[in-house]
Amino acid sequence: MKAAVWYGGKDVRVEDVQEPRVGADDVLIKVRAVGICGSDLHAFEGLSKRRVPPLIMGHEFAGDVVELGSNVKGLVEGMRVTVEPMLTCGECSPCKRGQSNICLNLRFMGLHTPGALAEYVAAPAHRCYTIPEGVTYEEASLAEPLAVAVHAVNRTAVRLDDDVLLVGGGIIGLLILQVSKRRTTGQIIVTDLIDRRLRLAESLGADITVNPGREDVVKRVMGATSGQGVNVAVEVVGLQATLQQAVASVRKGGSVTVVGLLERMMTVDMMKVVSSEVEVRGTYTYAGGDFETSLNLIRDHKVNLEPFLAHTFPLEEVQKGFEAMAGNGERVLKAIIKP
Repeated sequence: MKAAVWYGGKDVRVEDVQEPRVGADDVLIKVRAVGICGSDLHAFEGLSKRRVPPLIMGHEFAGDVVELGSNVKGLVEGMRVTVEPMLTCGECSPCKRGQSNICLNLRFMGLHTPGALAEYVAAPAHRCYTIPEGVTYEEASLAEPLAVAVHAVNRTAVRLDDDVLLVGGGIIGLLILQVSKRRTTGQIIVTDLIDRRLRLAESLGADITVNPGREDVVKRVMGATSGQGVNVAVEVVGLQATLQQAVASVRKGGSVTVVGLLERMMTVDMMKVVSSEVEVRGTYTYAGGDFETSLNLIRDHKVNLEPFLAHTFPLEEVQKGFEAMAGNGERVLKAIIKP
């Protein structure tokens, strides 16, 4: 079969590789759509060392079941599915607490095992979700990043009248924006250095947008909240400067949720955190019913996915997809590969 093999840096080659073997509890999926995740892009750009080449990346995907393992029940050949790509043990204490996203033995398809930037991929049957009628493969491939947004908002516990700051207007930030709009009637403020993303955020419901390259984020937030700050800030970049903006922008008793994963070590204003009882929490992927909730939101047209579906590439042009997201071409939010 054909697969896009990443050899490190910006070296991605479409090659003939061996078709995956299907275990007793697995299914073989003919991939119909796979999104390039921001974390895949970070590996391509050399910003993250979590992935080790050579590797077939891709964990946001949908396709057709074409082969069943001997133990598989409840799925049939030809079924359209999307897949929750976390590989968990089910036996450790976090798994037993319902926190499989922080499993002590956690692995990810496309990170620790071959992913879906290929014609076929093998996946655990119990991680497969039937794609609802009327939902396209491309839309279903976005269930994974939307689940990240659902989990982040659930962890943040956004309340009815909370003012919310979203630091970062990439795809996860824009999905968090849409999920948050369903939870609060308060103001939602979005920051980003790219004006096109800010205009998109406005079209998706942001009340205020701020470009930190031209404006002081904290001053703008304070001006919009009578000097108190927002109830909740969600950091979706993963940098020292943006985390500091988030902490500085919340009011006394507020909270900061960190989604971004770039810099490993950061410092924050602990005087404010302690003296103002600001809660700082991390959120990682999704757990419990987050993935199913995500798929239901797509099925019921409760989120607008159109802005993320505009750029598709055949597998042979996967390099163009990465380059478009990296800004060498169109600087697109999401590239979807169709093997």
